[in-house]
Amino acid sequence: MEEKSMKIKNVIAAILAGSMALSLVACGASSAGSPSATSSSNSAASDSAGNDLNYPVRSINNIIPFGAGGGTDLWNRAVMDAMSGIMGQTIVSSNMTGGSGGSVGTSYCWEADHDGYTLCGTSETPLTIPVMTGIEQTSEDWLYFIAAGSPGVLCVNKDSGYDTLDSIVANLATTPESVSIAGTTGGLWFALAKLFDSYGDIPFKWVSYDGSSSAIKGCVSGETNCVVASAGEVVDYVRSGDLIPVCVMDKTAWEFPGFGEIPAVTETVPALDAYLPLNQFLGFTVPADTDPAIVAYLEDVFHEAMQAESIQKFAEENVCTIYDLTGAEASEFAKSLESKLCWVLYDMGQTTYSPEEFNIAKP
Repeated sequence: MEEKSMKIKNVIAAILAGSMALSLVACGASSAGSPSATSSSNSAASDSAGNDLNYPVRSINNIIPFGAGGGTDLWNRAVMDAMSGIMGQTIVSSNMTGGSGGSVGTSYCWEADHDGYTLCGTSETPLTIPVMTGIEQTSEDWLYFIAAGSPGVLCVNKDSGYDTLDSIVANLATTPESVSIAGTTGGLWFALAKLFDSYGDIPFKWVSYDGSSSAIKGCVSGETNCVVASAGEVVDYVRSGDLIPVCVMDKTAWEFPGFGEIPAVTETVPALDAYLPLNQFLGFTVPADTDPAIVAYLEDVFHEAMQAESIQKFAEENVCTIYDLTGAEASEFAKSLESKLCWVLYDMGQTTYSPEEFNIAKP
């Protein structure tokens, strides 16, 4: 454990020395509409056997390893708001950006005490941290609380001159990298964007941002022509007309609420069929060696929170499917996606390390 911790600290130091942005913005929980938690501690909780758990007796820190306004941030804050109301205890959410796949914030959570007082916001993106950075923690080192997910879509700026994937492909066929695509390096959207180039012979110019929110805003402002993100993250911009969805990153067409049916990416790029679907998820994690009684309590609170009317409404408004997964089911979901993502990125030559170095099995 000490050796592993030293390696993590060295990697974090290297990332920070390389001028990665580290922003810590303390905020209250999100806009999902649940009652705010009180700042004073309630009586200590009991475990499933009725024993005094003595948790939580103080406020809980929740670290979100991506920028404010993206899917991970918004969903995490919504869930934390609902959970804090159930606990009767404050949960302080902070954004800590930097590093491939959100490695700075995620590593910070790993280095904190494994006592249930530091939760780590997550998505599928941090699953790629080992192969992108060399940090050793894999999905087996974390326990997952998976709230929801939304399909990936490729959108274009309304003034880009493109309105279909076919028109983009035609331009790139004659002028490689003439069309730019925004996203976050490492993780699902990065993998999907790189699949275009590696297996679809569609050479986009990749432009990296520190989170989906920044990437989407970059596309809306005209910094890039396209963005690949979840439908939930772009829905407001699609409704406003600033972004036009040209395809869903799946094998079948999809009805985008309020817009209409958009074609499957495989209609234009059939070579991607073998790699789809790759599914997004949003939620939080705690280290796997956290006290099982605390984990069980958090699971109970999480499941109750996911049934809240505010969460159900939030999911509908943000074009998301509620998963509400914990325990072995959540771990298997994360492990399967970790395998797909890490090996797809490795096979495309987009990683620094091989998944085999971290015992990540091939899918």
